[in-house]
Amino acid sequence: MNTRNLLVIVGLFIIVIFSCTKPKVYPIEPEISFEEMSMYDGQDTLGNDVKRVILTMKVTDGDGNIGLPEGVDWPGFDTLDYKNLFINLYNKVDGVFQKVDLVAPFHYRTAFLKPEGQDKSLIADFEITMDYTNFEEYDTIRYDFYIYDRDLHKSNVGISPAVPADTTGVIK
Repeated sequence: MNTRNLLVIVGLFIIVIFSCTKPKVYPIEPEISFEEMSMYDGQDTLGNDVKRVILTMKVTDGDGNIGLPEGVDWPGFDTLDYKNLFINLYNKVDGVFQKVDLVAPFHYRTAFLKPEGQDKSLIADFEITMDYTNFEEYDTIRYDFYIYDRDLHKSNVGISPAVPADTTGVIK
C-alpha cells in the first residue's frame, strides 16, 4: 500500500469518527446562571445621573423554546403578565438581604428564539441594563433571577455575587 492510499484511509477514518459524535443533551427545563455584572455611573436618556447595572446571565434549554413572540398573548403566560424573565434586587440591611420592592419591577419578555437544525438545544447570554436614580440608599446588593420557557417550565434561580452598592467595574 502506498503512502497516498494510507493517507486517504486515515483521512476517511478521522471523518467517520468525528461525524458520529452525538450532540450534548440538556434538560428541557431551562437552566440559568450568573455570568457577569457591570456597574458604573452614567446618565439616562433624559440626562439624569444614574447608577447603571448591566447583568449578564447564561441560559441553557434542551428544547430551545425560550422567549415569546411579539404581539402574541402566549397561552398560560397571562398569570405572569406575559413576561418570562424575572429579576429581583436585594439590599443588605443589618446583615440580612431583603428584597427591594421596586415601583417598576424587573420583569421582561425576552425575544422569541427558535434554534434551527436537528439539535434544538439553546445556549444563550441575556444582558439586561438597569438604571437607578436612588442607588445611594443601598448598602450591599445582589440579584436573583429566573426564566420560564414557552412550555411554562421554570428554571432554577440564579444568584449574583453580593457587592457593595458603590462598586464600579465588572464583577465576574
